[in-house]
Parts: sequence; C-alpha cells; structure tokens
Amino acid sequence: MPADPAATIAAIGREFATFAGTGGVAAKHLGTGEEIRVNADAETATASTIKVPILIELFRQVEAGEVDLGAKLPLSEAIRTVGSGILRELSDGIELSVLDHATLMIVVSDNVSTNALIDLVGLERVNRTMAEFGFPRTRLKQRIDFPAIGPDPRNLAVSAPAELAGIMEALATGTILGEASRAAILEIMGRQHYLDLVPRYLPYSPYREELGEPDNGLRIANKTGGWTGMRADVALVEWPGTRYVIAVVTEGDPDTRFWAENEGGRVIGRVSRLIFDHFGGGELASPPRSAEQEQLAAGS
Repeated sequence: MPADPAATIAAIGREFATFAGTGGVAAKHLGTGEEIRVNADAETATASTIKVPILIELFRQVEAGEVDLGAKLPLSEAIRTVGSGILRELSDGIELSVLDHATLMIVVSDNVSTNALIDLVGLERVNRTMAEFGFPRTRLKQRIDFPAIGPDPRNLAVSAPAELAGIMEALATGTILGEASRAAILEIMGRQHYLDLVPRYLPYSPYREELGEPDNGLRIANKTGGWTGMRADVALVEWPGTRYVIAVVTEGDPDTRFWAENEGGRVIGRVSRLIFDHFGGGELASPPRSAEQEQLAAGS
C-alpha cells in the first residue's frame, strides 16, 4: 500500500515545529514525480551546499573547452581561508590539479579548494549559469572570506530547498550538462565523507566493499553544508527501482557547536528517514552480517 503523503508531510511538520529553529525540505521521486515539500520555497542560507553549483559551472567550462581538469593550481596565500578542509594545514607551493581541487571541495568541503575554483571559473558565471539552468534564486555572493561574510551565512550564498533539490534532479535526469559531466559530478558526490545529515539514519555504508558486507543496493551522492546554528544537505538517493532527490535545511539552532549531535543535524536525519521510508526504503534493511564479517568489523 503506498505511503500517505499527507501523513509524511504532517510528520515532517511536527519535526520542524518541535525544533527551536526553522526547517525546510523538498524531495521528489524521479520515477513517479511525487513530491514531498515543507517550507520548500523559503529562502535559506546554503553554507557549503553552494559548492555543487560551483562544481556544475566548472564542468560547464570544461565542456566549453575553457578549463582543463588536469591543469595545476598551486596552493597560495591568495586562496587561503579557514573552516573545513585539509589544505589550510598544508604549505604554500603545493600544486593540485583542477580535478583534485574539485574533489576536495566536495568530499571534505575544502574551503581553500573552493576559493581556488571560484577564482578559476568566476563568481558571476556561477550565478549566470544557475539562472540559465532555471535556478535564479541560487546565488553565490562572495568567496569564502569569513571576516567579509560575518555572522550571517546568507552573505555567502542563498537558495531555497526547492531549488537545491531541483539542481540535484537536473544532475540526475540529464537536463543540464552532458552525460559525462553529470556522471563525473555524481561520482565525486558519491565519495562524500560527511554522512551525518541526509544519510544519518539510513542503512547506508560507503565501506561495504572494504568490510566485505553484502550490498543492499543503496547509493547516496550528497553535499552537506554547515554554519553556526545552520545545517543543510542535498542528495540523490537511489537503490534498484527507486531514485529520489532531497534537499533539507535547518536554521536558528541555539546549539552553535560544530559537532554531530546538533539538533538541527539530527532533525535533518529524521526528516530524511521519513522521506526514505515514504518512498519505500523501509523495506531496504541492512543485510545481516555473517559471524566472520562481525569479527572483521570488530577488528578481531
């Protein structure tokens, strides 16, 4: 029996109503077209989810022959910044390829790589491409410069859950870029290291092969974003027979710590699970481990 969308929307509404801040979500089943939306059109900050549009513009310029993914970009003082990532810890002069910077920007949300790529592709060109592709409310306002951004993450970038989910739908269904570019973007997003938001309560393991676990077919390509009191995630979630996109944002969490247990992050995880179950994911149980696999996982 199909899940009742009204019941799922009501459950999501209760999650947001009991949260001290605000929340919004947009999700769409790519097979049936069914949508789950709560506060989906409200403007929000994006935090690092804006790195997906930057990646899209990069690949658009690659397709146009303007950028070579193999070209080297050196680490320098001009692109240094703080926040997430690893390059802030390394020495000037190191050279990485454009593709390496793109990978770091997504899988560990590296802010230094992000600045390198913004300088390469051009901030206004990111916004122009988003508008041309049908996402005019998604706007990158400046490089990652925390003194300039100040306390309000909207000074970095803005969007809405509906547009963020729409961007993921366009990547998944082929309405933007060429097939090779879309596949490369989703492959990078599928190597995401931050899995405590949309994937948080889902039976998903990126390490199933390394651990010798059975494959339940679940795949997630996502990009998180975080700021003091704000969390966001955009994702393509799929398993055999089902594909859906989701974007969830929470803002105004009074707990401003950067740790996995912020209520805003847990709300995103619970909302994600409600939508996962609504689209039939509840039947996608984690495969049981054999005794040998349990020993391997425990390090025995």
